[in-house]
Parts: sequence; C-alpha cells; structure tokens
Amino acid sequence: MSDRPAWSSAAEVGSMTALRLMAAIYRLAGRRLSALLLYPIAAYFFVTVPRARRASLQYLRTLHAWSNGTALARPPRPIDAFRHFHVFAVSAFDRMVAWGGGFDRFAFTHTGSEHLFRLAREGRGGILLGAHLGSYDMPRLLASEYGLILNVVMFTAHAERVNAFFERLDPGSRVRVLQLDPNSVHSALAVRACLARGELVAFLADRPPPGAAGARTVDVDFLGRAARLPLSPFLVACTLGTPVLTSICVRTGDGTYAAAVELLSPGEVVPRRERAVRAAALAHQYARVLEQTCVRYPYQWFNFYDYWAGTEEKGREPLSGRPLGGRGSCGAARSTIDSDSLTDSE
Repeated sequence: MSDRPAWSSAAEVGSMTALRLMAAIYRLAGRRLSALLLYPIAAYFFVTVPRARRASLQYLRTLHAWSNGTALARPPRPIDAFRHFHVFAVSAFDRMVAWGGGFDRFAFTHTGSEHLFRLAREGRGGILLGAHLGSYDMPRLLASEYGLILNVVMFTAHAERVNAFFERLDPGSRVRVLQLDPNSVHSALAVRACLARGELVAFLADRPPPGAAGARTVDVDFLGRAARLPLSPFLVACTLGTPVLTSICVRTGDGTYAAAVELLSPGEVVPRRERAVRAAALAHQYARVLEQTCVRYPYQWFNFYDYWAGTEEKGREPLSGRPLGGRGSCGAARSTIDSDSLTDSE
C-alpha cells in the first residue's frame, strides 16, 4: 500500500472527469463560492485520514524546531495541520482550474527567467528540478510563455493519455510527459535525446517515485533530519554536463503565484569515479533551496506521509551523502536513469 494518502495521490494524478467537473464548478459558481467548498473537503480528509494528519504535524513540528520559531511562531497544533490540508486543497483546485484552460485567470510574478532565456539562446538543454511544494504546474506556464519545450518525467503508465490531454487543452502546448519505466533503459535514452535537442527535462526531486524497491538514492540533511532523495536527476546532470536549475512556484495570495528559477549548476561533465560524490553534493544544494522555501511558505510543502521514516536508524551516519541502494519506507522506483544508462562506454 502506498505511504501517501489516497486523497493526495488522487489530487496529484487527477482524472479527465475531475478536471472537467472542477472547471465547470469554477465557471458556474465563481471562485469565491468554489473556494468555500474546499473547507468541508479538507475537513473530511483531515478527520478520515489520520496517517496524513500525523505526517502533517510531524513536518510542521520539525520545521518549527529547526527554524527556531522563524517559520511558525508557536509549536504547531492540530488546527495547523488542518490549515495544511486546506492549503493543499486550494493548490489542487487551482491546478485543476488551470488544467481546464484557466491559466489566464491567475497572476504570476517571475524571477530567474534569464537562466531559461540563456539556455534557449545557446540551444542547450537543462534539467529543471521541482518539488511537491506550491504549484507543480508552473513549468507548463513557463514553457508556453518562453517558447521552450518541456519534458516532464513522471512515474505513470499513462504518458500518452496525459500528452493527448495537454494537446486538447492547448494545441500549441510545448509540454510532453516522459514515462519513467523502472524496467527499461528507454527512459534514460529518451531523457538524453531531449537534452541533446536543447529541451528542458523536469523532475520532482524531493522524494523517490513510489511503487517499487531498489532506487538509487542519497541521504541529505533536510530540516535537521536525514531525508532520502532520488539520485538519478543529479547523476544525469553530472554524466551529460547538463545545467541544473530549481523551479519553485508558491501561492502568495488568492489567485496569485510567485515563480523562481535558480541556477544550481552551470553544467559540467564529471569523471565517472567522481559522479556519485558530485551528484550527492548537488542533492544537498537542492535540499537547501527546499528548506529556504519551507521557512517562507511553511504550509505549501505537500508530502503527507512519514517523510523521514527509514533514514535515521540507530547507529547510522545519516548525513554522509553516500548513495544508497535498497528500499526506504517511502518507496522508490528503480530508475535506470543513471550514468550507466546514459553512456555506452568511456
């Protein structure tokens, strides 16, 4: 069984029917009335999914302690977990409205766009690292506004259906979904081909994909505790010499969002013997970006499961940065997107 609650997974994956229904409610009832309906929805899952409720409080309390009260003024209580649920519901609702053709109803501010412009001018591809933080769909808007081609790596067996959906919503869409197949090298080859064509490839890198054991992961310090991140996106960058950027978009008000793109690495080919260490260092840098954003927007990090489970066993050195094999409690797909898959020989 997945470590993430069903309501979180459903909101992330979505369905054509749900998207059309939410868009229709928004058009007929308006934003204010639609937003009111999100309170009972959040309350229902807050009451009926205790694992998610406990995970929310665990995260908020960890953040409060680590930030010495900077992120949250007082120790979190259950009402703060409910607020966390509600903020997620608002984010999911906005995503569905946007998917239904309502991107123009939101206001966005941008910083760091010059990095994307430079890559486009140079004809270079880049790895764009997102997270389950704020709005996950900002890369689509970035791609359409800047004329960039974006390929989103997803652990889904329905990549063709998702691509067809985007085509129906926007025939000029430059977003494509790449299926992460844990049992095939095709994913790695597809990523390499996209980067070689000067396109962007996006990963949600704040947790390994769910559903299979044996991921290549790395432990990093996140909010003062050891957390497990996928190593593959960082190994790809080190193998191909691809620039790495973070892309975070957070909600700053009703219908308003702020997007920030930061350059994590300008891109350099790393010798094979040094790749694991360099990839782990990039993962640590990425974790710092997540921490800074969580402090500023504590209720917009959406991982409703025991995020730190399995990474703090007694007697273990949690912050070594060494690559790990094996299964953590969050589950992980055995990704073949690594240096061995991307290079024939050296």
